[in-house]
Amino acid sequence: MRKENLSLPKLPGKKIITIDDELPIRSLIRHTLRQDDHKVFEAGDGRAGLEIIRRELPDLVVLDFVMPVMNGAETLRAIRSDPRIAHIPVLLLTGVKDAEKLAPLLQDSRSDFLDKPFLVETLRARVRKMLYSPGATPDKLFMKAAS
Repeated sequence: MRKENLSLPKLPGKKIITIDDELPIRSLIRHTLRQDDHKVFEAGDGRAGLEIIRRELPDLVVLDFVMPVMNGAETLRAIRSDPRIAHIPVLLLTGVKDAEKLAPLLQDSRSDFLDKPFLVETLRARVRKMLYSPGATPDKLFMKAAS
């Protein structure tokens, strides 16, 4: 059997901020997204992340759910309540399996989620989908499973 080339076509890089309190996770995300020529900014908590978002106006936010100082839910609410940045899509990274906690955060079509731990290939595909496929979120499968 012949193996098919599953590499993705090259698309222009975008500005992305990753907000996570775990440095190894931020480093993994940075390394993964730079492979697709994205410019990656980093913050260790939601408060610092909001400052960078407001300054850089990124194309996408990759946001951890559980963090000190300002958690992912609080950060996402702050993003959606600020007219300058409310349009920015947010990929929420979470190990939380509680549908009641996550479902309200994912009602907005500009938000999606990815379970932790994740495969870097899955992260790249989800980021690509959110950046280059308008209207592709939220994750319909999760919303069905949560009901």
